[in-house]
Amino acid sequence: MAKPIKRVSLQSEIIKYIQSYIEEHDLKEGDRLPSQGQFIEMMQVSRTALREAVKTLEAEGIVEVKNGKGIFVGCRGRKATALESLIGFTMERESLIEALEARRAMETELMAMVVRNATDQEMDELGEITEVLMKKVRADERDTEEDKAFHEKIYLMCHNKVFYAVLKVLDEYTDKLWQFPLDIEDPFKASMPYHEMLYQALRERDIKKAQKINNKLLDCVYDDIAIAHQ
Repeated sequence: MAKPIKRVSLQSEIIKYIQSYIEEHDLKEGDRLPSQGQFIEMMQVSRTALREAVKTLEAEGIVEVKNGKGIFVGCRGRKATALESLIGFTMERESLIEALEARRAMETELMAMVVRNATDQEMDELGEITEVLMKKVRADERDTEEDKAFHEKIYLMCHNKVFYAVLKVLDEYTDKLWQFPLDIEDPFKASMPYHEMLYQALRERDIKKAQKINNKLLDCVYDDIAIAHQ
């Protein structure tokens, strides 16, 4: 029966809803799913939220979108067994933890490089980004783009092209892992206050303070992942 879904991690819930729909209706590869409009009405979600979830499902091969024709069950549309789900979840969580550990190691040196190499103008620009980010955080508004801009700016401020490139690869890898966010409602919310503190430490050009705050920022995300589904 069609019913609205609760907002937990919206993308995760939409993904689960569509996967359950495929299973409950015993749909096979190539079978047609409801249209976007029908799904929106069934789940009471926005077109943007549905589109993002469908993109993720398409990337995983669970659905296939045919322009002008609709959404169809993909080659991996079958619901995973309990064992497969457990293995997938474990690998996903372990990969995220490993990515955070790698990020922690690299960003420890990054903080020192930024303090040594960043210009005063770059510090001013980071301050402007931080101000916009924190306004959104305090207003409880979506802050994904500002959060990305904050970290991107810090990466650039190290003034080392190779280091920047490696950090970007790690960042993109982590983004891909977050496509299925382990049912964590907002894994970055607890870390948000540390962004402003980190900016202040960098502005003061205090390496040890910046490293300590950045570690606390990462600890917040790490803790959410470590306890997920325990």
